[in-house]
Amino acid sequence: PVLQNLSLTLHPGEIYGLLGPNGAGKTTTINIICGLLKADQGTVTIAGQPAGEATKRLIGIMPQSNLLYPSLSCQHNMAFMGRLYGLSRQDCQQRIRICLESVNLLPQATMPVEQLSGGMQRRLCLAITLLHKPKLVILDEPTTGLDIEARQEVWQLIRQFQHMGITVLLTSHLLDEVERLCQRIGIIKQGCLLAEGTLEELRRYVP
Repeated sequence: PVLQNLSLTLHPGEIYGLLGPNGAGKTTTINIICGLLKADQGTVTIAGQPAGEATKRLIGIMPQSNLLYPSLSCQHNMAFMGRLYGLSRQDCQQRIRICLESVNLLPQATMPVEQLSGGMQRRLCLAITLLHKPKLVILDEPTTGLDIEARQEVWQLIRQFQHMGITVLLTSHLLDEVERLCQRIGIIKQGCLLAEGTLEELRRYVP
């Protein structure tokens, strides 16, 4: 078994960190929540609804690797994604402006993605994640490969999600990242949830 009796509950508006080494089962968990993988047993509910077609628009996901078209501009990348989410042209244009402004990329709206720094590209991915007003945002190792300054910028934006009332599931293997961002942390290894709680609660496990 890849995951073994894994059970998680995310509270509305919290940032929950799923911490574990590579191969622990973090990405598998995400894929099941998003419907990309089907679990052999168990259930996933989102905002009280069974996960499925009806809940897909409630989820925004930022994968570990940037899924961007390098030769297209920021706004054209976002417009393409907006059409996939079924947004009308007018609503999409309005959301593009709002989301680019929220990640401080509005001046770069017409710039090709390939001309953006790594940090800017991650911020653009965050903007795309917000495009359709999701209730749950899943961030899969959002700062992998970034320098410390770019990481700080991304962290600040993730904190803003909480102020918007968005629930965040953040996977990481970086201890300082989950310490700075998360209200609760789950530690997963070989598909098992070994411990869960606030940072202070988890510290009590360590002699």
